Amino acid sequence: MVESLVAVFLTAIAIITLMPMQDRAINMMSRSDYLGRAQGILQSELELQENQLMNSTGTVTTGVVKNNLAVYASGLTTGISGDATFYINTTITQIGASNSWTVYVNVTWTGNTTGIKSSIIVARLT
Repeated sequence: MVESLVAVFLTAIAIITLMPMQDRAINMMSRSDYLGRAQGILQSELELQENQLMNSTGTVTTGVVKNNLAVYASGLTTGISGDATFYINTTITQIGASNSWTVYVNVTWTGNTTGIKSSIIVARLT
């Protein structure tokens, strides 16, 4: 009987001790989810701009190409209920007088205005 009460008491203490950690775990999970999705969007945007710049028949627009363009986690053109919204900022700058450009991409989301950033140098052979 006493052993059962001690076991119940220790279990209750263990559960109470773990409860404050639950909020932190949910926040970390949410952050990890957003970072993973943002990284996928960032990589897709870098590859898209690289392909467009390497196309010798296309024209190159330098400067701000995309400014706070909304992209949804679902991949649809319009958001659905509960969908996470990400914002893409893309800038292309020419390197000297050559056929080389630097593409800067920044992906942000609600609650994180800094987001994640990356860049790539693209050269076109003509």
